[in-house]
Amino acid sequence: MTYLTLALCMAAAFLLGAIPFGLVIAKTIKGIDPRKAGSGNIGSTNVARLCGWPCGVLTLFCDIMKGTLPVLIAVHVLPDQFLQSLVALAAVMGHIKSPFLGFKGGKGVATTIGALIPLAFLPLLCAVACFFAVFFLTRYVSLSSMTMSVALAVFYVVFGHWQLLPLGVFLAAMIIWAHRSNIGRLMRGEESKFVLKK
Repeated sequence: MTYLTLALCMAAAFLLGAIPFGLVIAKTIKGIDPRKAGSGNIGSTNVARLCGWPCGVLTLFCDIMKGTLPVLIAVHVLPDQFLQSLVALAAVMGHIKSPFLGFKGGKGVATTIGALIPLAFLPLLCAVACFFAVFFLTRYVSLSSMTMSVALAVFYVVFGHWQLLPLGVFLAAMIIWAHRSNIGRLMRGEESKFVLKK
């Protein structure tokens, strides 16, 4: 019964995570397809650049919540953190490989944050603090996101959340891989710093 519950939770998390809120919000409110402008990403950073900060904040909220809601349910119906972490992973995978977008999608940072909130908040809070520290120093969202993903796995060890460490390592690898084009631009000095559309 536990494995059936796990399968249902993972399927629901994947489908909810796959909803491309950034695309829906940008096209509905501003008539802009974020896949065809700016960085070409459907995440909140590109939506904010193209459509203004209210659209970016709304996208950020929706992307966080589509990670939080299925994991919050999983915490109440699955017996341990490892199984719950698989639901979190399914939500992030849905965002990165959305079947609604031909198995393409965003880079998964906001959905990762949302999915991890119900699991272990303090390590996540410390990792998010690392994000903002790097962001305020550099204004590179990509570099900040990758730093946060690595820091998360480190803080899972520091705070003794060993059942979540495989998830932390896998998410770090997945987020860094999703940012491989950004890494190239950072190395060439071509990465754009975050500036809101005026």
